[in-house]
Amino acid sequence: MSIKIITQKDWIERKISDTYTVMNFITAADSDKFSLAMSTANQHNKTTLSTSERAYYILEWELIIDGQRAKEGDVVFISANTKYNFKGNFKAILINSPPFKIENETTIQI
Repeated sequence: MSIKIITQKDWIERKISDTYTVMNFITAADSDKFSLAMSTANQHNKTTLSTSERAYYILEWELIIDGQRAKEGDVVFISANTKYNFKGNFKAILINSPPFKIENETTIQI
């Protein structure tokens, strides 16, 4: 199938922790090139390492990543295999390439 409309009923919610939730829109099951999600954080503080390239488009509030502030309308790009700390209260669109797979993540909860 070359075109797929993903409606709210198709979204998959993953509660990562008490402070972080991800709504998956496009997953590895849909594409072997990228994944697309919306992440929401509330008083979140996490250090992670991913084998994917990752981009956050900040929709609301503010993300602090390795001490740098990204606010609404900003984009944060993270190269593959980069360890980073992100924290704060934010809502962001999240793109991973290749698509997100939990086995490719290393997370240290602060």
